[in-house]
Amino acid sequence: MKTVFPSSAKTIEVATRPEIELLLCCARTQMDSERAEQIQTLLHQSIDWTYLIQIAARHGMMPLLYWNLNATCPKAVPQDILGQLRHHFQVSTIVNLSLTKELLKLLDLFATQEIAALPFKGPVLAASVYGNLSLRWITDLDILVHERDFLRARDLLISQGYQLRIQVPWECHLVQDGGIRNVDLHQDFVPKHLSCSVSSDYLWEHLESFTLAGTTVPNLSPEVVLLMLCLNGTKDCWRNLNRICDVAELLRTYPSMDWEQVIQQAKTLGCKRLIFLGLILAKHLLGATVPEAVWQQVDSDLGARTLAVQVSEQLFSETSEPVGEVERSLFHISTRERLRDRVQSFIGLMRHSGWMTPTDKDLNYLPLPKSFSLLYYLIRPIRVFGKYRLTFLKYLGMEKSGVTH
Repeated sequence: MKTVFPSSAKTIEVATRPEIELLLCCARTQMDSERAEQIQTLLHQSIDWTYLIQIAARHGMMPLLYWNLNATCPKAVPQDILGQLRHHFQVSTIVNLSLTKELLKLLDLFATQEIAALPFKGPVLAASVYGNLSLRWITDLDILVHERDFLRARDLLISQGYQLRIQVPWECHLVQDGGIRNVDLHQDFVPKHLSCSVSSDYLWEHLESFTLAGTTVPNLSPEVVLLMLCLNGTKDCWRNLNRICDVAELLRTYPSMDWEQVIQQAKTLGCKRLIFLGLILAKHLLGATVPEAVWQQVDSDLGARTLAVQVSEQLFSETSEPVGEVERSLFHISTRERLRDRVQSFIGLMRHSGWMTPTDKDLNYLPLPKSFSLLYYLIRPIRVFGKYRLTFLKYLGMEKSGVTH
C-alpha cells in the first residue's frame, strides 16, 4: 500500500504486507463502508495471523483489531484466531475497568488532601475520545499535579502501598501489587528539554468537566489534548501506531475544536511543526479529517512532511532496532521550527543526559591549566556535536526545513 504525502514530499511505501494494511484499516472506532470492504478483500488473501497479532500487540492495537474484525466479518477470521483476539479483548477490558476504578479512588484520595489532580491519557482518553473504555489499550495511569503538590502527592501514593520505581524531574513512576497497577505522577507533561515548555497555568486554565464511570472528573479541553498527544507522540518518536490513532480519534470526536487557538498556542510555544507532524500522520495513515484552512498551513511545512516520511518508513520496519538515545534526542530537536528553540533543546538535552559534564577525553583533547578549567564546559558540547554531526544534520535539514529565528 502506498501513501502519498503532501505536495513535494516523496511517495513512500508505508505497508507492503496485507497484515499491515489490515491493521491500518482496523485502527479506528468508526468503520465506513469503503474500509469494511477493504478488510473483506484483505481477508481473502493469505494472512500471517501470527505476524498480525505480533504487530498489533507491539503497536497497542489489539482491542481495535478484534473489535473491527468481529464487527465486520468474523466468519472470515479463523475461529482459533478470533477466540485468541476475543480473550485478549476481554482481559484488556477487565484491566481497563480495574484501572478506571483505581483512578477514581486516587482522585478522591487527592481531593481529601486538597491536592488538585488532573488525569490524562488512560481511562479519560479512552472514554472521552474512543467512546468506550474497552477500545484503547491502557497500561498505566497518568496524573498531573501542581509542582508545589508533587512531593506530597508522591508520598501520599507511597502511603497507600505504591512503591517508587523511577523519579525524574518531570514525573515519578510508582507501582503497586508487583506492577499490576502503574501510576505516572507528573508535575509536567513531558521533559522540558524534549520539545516545549507548556505553562502549568495554561493547562489548569483549560479544563472541562467529564463524567467517567458516573463520576465527574476534570479533563483537558480538546485543543490542549491535541497538544498533549502530539507531545507524547514526539517523546516516543511516533514509533507506535496507537499514538497516531489517539490523534485521529480526537479529530473524529471533536471536529469543531478551536483551531485558531490550537495554531496560536503552537506559534507561541514554537511547536507548530510538532503538531503538524501528528496531523500529517493521522490524516495520511488513518484518514483523519483536518479542516482545509488548517491543512494548507500544515502542507506548507516541509520539515513536518519530511519527518512524517521518516516516521512512516520506520513505523512497521521489520529490521529497525530500538531508537538510540542520540537519534531520539535529535528527532526531538528536529520537531522544533525555531532555531532558538532547537538550541535551547540541545542545551537542555546535554544537561539532562549528563553530556555537559566534561570527560577524560575532553581533558585529553585540550589540556588546560586549572585556572581555565571552566572552558571544558564549552568544549564538551562542541565535541558532542562534532561526534554526532552527521546524524544531527540528517535530522535537522535546516536548508530544506525553513528554520526560522
